[in-house]
Amino acid sequence: MGPLDSKLWIAVLIIAILTVDFHFEGKIGSYFDFRFRTSYFSKPSTVSLSLAEKDITEHSPAPLPHSEESKPIAIVTGSYETAHTGHMKHIREMFEHTGYRIVTKNELTLDTKWDVMWHHEYSFTQEPFKTLIKNASPNQIVNHVPGSGYYTSKVQLATSDLSTGVPKAFQLPEEKEKFIEYAEKNPEVLWVQKDNTHRNIKIRSIGDMDLGKNNSFIQKFVDNPLLIDNRKFDIGIYTVVTSLLPLRVYIYDGDVLIRFCPEDYHPFDVENVDKYVVGDDYTPVWEIKSLEKYFNVQKMSFRSTIDSYLGVQGKDSSKIWQQIRSIIGEVFRSQQTKMLINLQSLKLNPKYFELSRFDFVVDDELNVFLMKANMSPNLSSGHFKQNQILYEKVLMNIFSLTGISKQFTKDADNQFKSRALDQNPLVNSRDINLPLKFCVEDKCESCNEAPECHLCGHCMNIETRKILEDTYLEHTNRRQMRRIELDYENHQPLTKEDHLLSLWMRTKCQLDYSWC
Repeated sequence: MGPLDSKLWIAVLIIAILTVDFHFEGKIGSYFDFRFRTSYFSKPSTVSLSLAEKDITEHSPAPLPHSEESKPIAIVTGSYETAHTGHMKHIREMFEHTGYRIVTKNELTLDTKWDVMWHHEYSFTQEPFKTLIKNASPNQIVNHVPGSGYYTSKVQLATSDLSTGVPKAFQLPEEKEKFIEYAEKNPEVLWVQKDNTHRNIKIRSIGDMDLGKNNSFIQKFVDNPLLIDNRKFDIGIYTVVTSLLPLRVYIYDGDVLIRFCPEDYHPFDVENVDKYVVGDDYTPVWEIKSLEKYFNVQKMSFRSTIDSYLGVQGKDSSKIWQQIRSIIGEVFRSQQTKMLINLQSLKLNPKYFELSRFDFVVDDELNVFLMKANMSPNLSSGHFKQNQILYEKVLMNIFSLTGISKQFTKDADNQFKSRALDQNPLVNSRDINLPLKFCVEDKCESCNEAPECHLCGHCMNIETRKILEDTYLEHTNRRQMRRIELDYENHQPLTKEDHLLSLWMRTKCQLDYSWC
């Protein structure tokens, strides 16, 4: 066979192979193309389907094109932002990592189609955010809750009359006379005067105080702080409220922020505030000698570092964390009525949540005191690069808890939610209907027999079902967020919704310890 004959034979063979492959793919499709051209959500080509299969198929979303226009939109803005390297850098980055397109204030119009609004300031009183929220739908998310100033305002918080956990305080000028009377009876007590800016804090004598200053307060100074290497420190707890009616509050349980004063506490000097006030230029954990082996060498978290140190000292640090959870719960429970009034006046449609950081100090007997709650806490690692991982983990957990980040595309998520109640794999009736005694023993044949009957499947209304569905989704998506257990043993739930949710969650706890 000559060279020409060999080439002719190879050409014929190639044509034959292509012909066979074409007919084969025409009948069943090539495996490679089948894998990459179809979707889990595509409608099956089978003609004969059961009724259940038809219902699922009809609500199955088609894959979306991965273009910039198809991305969900996040409004990320605030007066402290400076391009992509400023105060909100990690927030912007987390939205981008989650697949969002960022819109800033300069690009914002009243016609902007948005999914999430993350504004550094209080959005409900500022334009254009106020109007955008007013016109929003229940599928949109806002990062503030109505009335959050009742716990983030330093004056409101310090004078909220909590049963424990806040040093005694007097609001000025309204309680000027009460303060003078108390101070005269307790001359050994040291006092600091504060306002909502939480700046210029200093121990002062009564004669040096401005007792007529509006929007300020005088607070007892905790004069026996717990010291590590002769340094006072505070503990920051990242806290998220996801609902006011009923009240649902979570803390980030993966870690805490620990900040030390820049200078040694002893010898004490009231004129040197760096000895007793934790400011922006604080000393980080990794520079404290006694904590180096835990944080720097063994690579423990902030919280585990403190736990380890106190454990070696023979102290039970669990007492600290229990008090912190209790105090946070009481803060929100005590302010719920005022916040609900704000919620009712705004008549919100979108889903809302709020991130804050609660700062605590601990005394030498491990008693915990709440100093302040920061709205829109600083999540910038510009000052301390080592804090970046903490801030990113906080954001990842919050994005998951609140539904900002999802396991599925936005379109798929909406399609799941549009299905019949029993066909939504994210949460359905069988996830929220529980074997409550009064339901299974037919004590609620009449749904008006008792308020608790509204937790029975056949009595549950749309509003209660929505509350339980949201609670269930938060639980499954919470990652390292921990729900704060509200004290309803010593205090009655404020609303019917709080009562029903509390009963439902206690039953969930009995069935599944992860709900406890």
